[in-house]
Amino acid sequence: MRISIPISAFVAAIVGFGGTLAIVIAAAKAIGATQIETASGVTAICLAMAVECLWLSWRTRMPVITAWSTPGLALIAASSGFTMPQAVGAFIVTGILL
Repeated sequence: MRISIPISAFVAAIVGFGGTLAIVIAAAKAIGATQIETASGVTAICLAMAVECLWLSWRTRMPVITAWSTPGLALIAASSGFTMPQAVGAFIVTGILL
């Protein structure tokens, strides 16, 4: 395998993660989350995505990448009046529906 393939994948992952992370932080700020709640949420999302990617990749025997809901985060970031439990509940319901 050429070295450019994993390097390109790494760069794409960092750029994709970094761009969306700003929206995650804005959404957390919009619902009034503290810095600790924001850090905890980002950590939980990252760990959940890692477990999901590993399980799906193992199950399908092919690389699978999952992502968070950028449109959903943008909607929450642009609105006001949501509480942390409401936002978490909305993401859980959306995840189940998807």
